[in-house]
Amino acid sequence: MTAVDRARGQLRARRALQPRPEPWRPPRVLDFASGRRVLAFDATLTHCGWVLFEVRGERIVIIDRGTVNCETDRRSYLETWDKARQLQPALTALIVGRGCDAEVVVEAPLAASLGNRTESSLIAGMLVWLHDPVRTAVVSATHVAAVLLGQHQIRSADRKKKIREAVVRLCPEAAARTWNEHQRDALATGLTHLLIPAAR
Repeated sequence: MTAVDRARGQLRARRALQPRPEPWRPPRVLDFASGRRVLAFDATLTHCGWVLFEVRGERIVIIDRGTVNCETDRRSYLETWDKARQLQPALTALIVGRGCDAEVVVEAPLAASLGNRTESSLIAGMLVWLHDPVRTAVVSATHVAAVLLGQHQIRSADRKKKIREAVVRLCPEAAARTWNEHQRDALATGLTHLLIPAAR
């Protein structure tokens, strides 16, 4: 037996002794911290979804929700600036008004994305974060996918459908036609923030 064979055998033996991670399972409502009010945002400049909710035992209670829609006839950078100008007072009203006693959570913008305008989520997310940079929780989309779907990397088209299914499983009322993808994404971000570490 050569030294290489011995090293390979030792490596195999060590791997056999390591505990295998438990298989991923979808989270249950009980896996999220209860009794904490959360105002969560899926922040973009055109359709900024938000949900104010609380987990109470085995239920997710939706207190309020909506989408801030910003429109402008301006073009180029002025379009971006004008939408940001419209979004800012709406966010202030939500965070200072409805969310005054809530934890504020926002999805982190993607650093780079093919075919998507990263400045929309970057600027909208920053406007949420600026209200209280110390206490605003920022949650990445990859973390949301890992918690709710068991996958860090997932194509954007597949992600939307699977996040919808995961949110509706946890909060059946989110299946209603009065909900939109921006509100469901906001709820997904807020729930991920509330995941109890021991639940994973």
